[in-house]
Amino acid sequence: MVAQPLKNGDLLFVASVVSGFEQAIAEVTNDESQQNFSHIAMVNVTDSGVYVVEATPKHGVIYRTISEFEQENFEKYMFIGRLKHQYQQGIPDAIRYACSHLGKPYDFAFDFDNDDYYCSELIYVAFMQESESLFEVAPMTFKLSENGDFLPYWVEYFAQLNIPIPEGKPGLNPNGMSRSEKLEPLKKYKP
Repeated sequence: MVAQPLKNGDLLFVASVVSGFEQAIAEVTNDESQQNFSHIAMVNVTDSGVYVVEATPKHGVIYRTISEFEQENFEKYMFIGRLKHQYQQGIPDAIRYACSHLGKPYDFAFDFDNDDYYCSELIYVAFMQESESLFEVAPMTFKLSENGDFLPYWVEYFAQLNIPIPEGKPGLNPNGMSRSEKLEPLKKYKP
């Protein structure tokens, strides 16, 4: 049983851990005023239970029970981001849209122009309404803020994909999304 009730459209922000991929995301998207988030998923509450739709490197775009999601993320801190009341009317369409992409691969290239999805991209496009989304894109960076050098992890990562680092291309990340003024203040999620 979930200690804090989840609602349709709630966004679960997952704090990063020390794994290479998650830590590399956190290092180039971190805002020191907040938790370091490396993943985001959207909640769907139905008569048959509570589910999440998300895009993960391991599974691509999937729909699974909240307990399966919690099991995979049990060592991490999670927070609930709930849209403010005036933005909630689009939630049913957002859930349907996200679920229409089930089975699509994870977007390892972080590229808006392909048909693959990374976690933030899936949530972003799910909430597109009349060509505008509730969340703002910004130029992506894969550089360290303290010296402006590319984080070595990302240099190797994109070299293995044989594509250029998409520095400056439009994108978004869980840290930036967590700071949206369209969300109520984040609350800690306790399964």
